[in-house]
Amino acid sequence: MRLASGHAARSQSSYSRLPSAIVEAVMKRDLDYFIGERAEHLAIVYLTRSQDLVVERMKADYGLDMLVTILRDKLPTGRVFGVHIKGQDKTFKDIQQEASLVLSDQEKKYFQDLPFPVCVLFFTMDDDRGYYRWLKYPSESNQSLHTLENNQWRSLDQEQVSQIIADVNAWYNRKHQSAA
Repeated sequence: MRLASGHAARSQSSYSRLPSAIVEAVMKRDLDYFIGERAEHLAIVYLTRSQDLVVERMKADYGLDMLVTILRDKLPTGRVFGVHIKGQDKTFKDIQQEASLVLSDQEKKYFQDLPFPVCVLFFTMDDDRGYYRWLKYPSESNQSLHTLENNQWRSLDQEQVSQIIADVNAWYNRKHQSAA
């Protein structure tokens, strides 16, 4: 069989001559990479539906996947929040029970030292549903940030994206009022 480009089609996959353990490891790595990339793209789609956000993907992998800037009148405000992204290939029956968020000690320290709110976005690949929860929540009572690893997952939709923006803006407002 010949392909349109003139190259003969392979009768065997290029993986077929490798030991099965290697093939499984490569396929899992490829699947994990695909899920990670797709989850990042879904995060961009969900977040950029709001005209009030600009999303920047981080180049280095320290744990923070995106830095999101809040706009006012289409101009940057200097108000940012971080996003850590996760993905899974199947739908959850009960996200509160099934979606684990295990952070290494290094990740915990990294997120703890960030001076702005950070949330986790979690996407399922078979239905593109999004969920979120805070890693560093903008406290309502003062300008501090609370590290929350055990708070509840919430369904992510446009209303919740607006709530994230409102929570982050309110935190920055309190922070600026206390500094004045």
